[in-house]
Amino acid sequence: MEKLGQTQCASDYVPAINVAMILMTVAQGSLKILLVRRTKDPCKGDWALPEGRVAMDEDMDDAVVRALRAQTHISRYAYFRQLYTLGNASRHGHDQRIMTTAYLSLTPQENLRKNSPEDNSEQMAWFDISKTIQDLSDGGRTSILTLSQEDRQIVMRYEIKDKAMHNYVETRSRKLGQSNSALAFDHIKVINMAMDQVQHRAASTGIMFNLLPQECTLREMQTTYEAMIGKKTDTGNFRRDIRKMLNDTGRKKKVNGRMCELYTFNPMYTYLKENL
Repeated sequence: MEKLGQTQCASDYVPAINVAMILMTVAQGSLKILLVRRTKDPCKGDWALPEGRVAMDEDMDDAVVRALRAQTHISRYAYFRQLYTLGNASRHGHDQRIMTTAYLSLTPQENLRKNSPEDNSEQMAWFDISKTIQDLSDGGRTSILTLSQEDRQIVMRYEIKDKAMHNYVETRSRKLGQSNSALAFDHIKVINMAMDQVQHRAASTGIMFNLLPQECTLREMQTTYEAMIGKKTDTGNFRRDIRKMLNDTGRKKKVNGRMCELYTFNPMYTYLKENL
């Protein structure tokens, strides 16, 4: 009877549900991510993804929009999609269990100039983020993920090992010695996943256009693409491939004294590509 009572108690327990925003933009030619410094335990002083608690009567997507508005003042023009749920029982070290669903969110720099985080600015910062592959084989890969904040002289570097199993990929990470700060909890896992999404789908699915103005030049597109993948690309090849995804607006703007054509992303591109 005692075991039955304990089981019944456990079955009545409801964990807390959070949403976390992996908010990225491109500024000054670099891919950036917004992080928040924790001011209390657990992980006091570490940097974390912005999070928000989901109310009992609230849809998760609505919670993301609310949290973005509250913490960054962004309420429009921000792409987001559900990425992964972190659910290890001891991940927060609290008596109360907390499950966090991470959302990848992208927004153009022009949106941030109008909506940059002002409240609690000492605890929020944009970090440059990059991921480079160090070793690649049939069985897996080793990558280095780097987050840096020049103004505050903060560097966090993680070695990430992805190993191919039978039907999934096992990922392990460790903080490297060059780091002078750390990411909180298990946030490195979903940040790593987000970087894979951003880098592997940068152009092929049109995801990069969520980081650009609605109308933009070919040079702006290439600069954004290179910031996402972390390396330079051949201009001729890039322009040939990207034109397939674009609509010509017939308008131009002056850039460095030259008139450059303006284009928009064709939202039907992905659908047509998949259904031809």
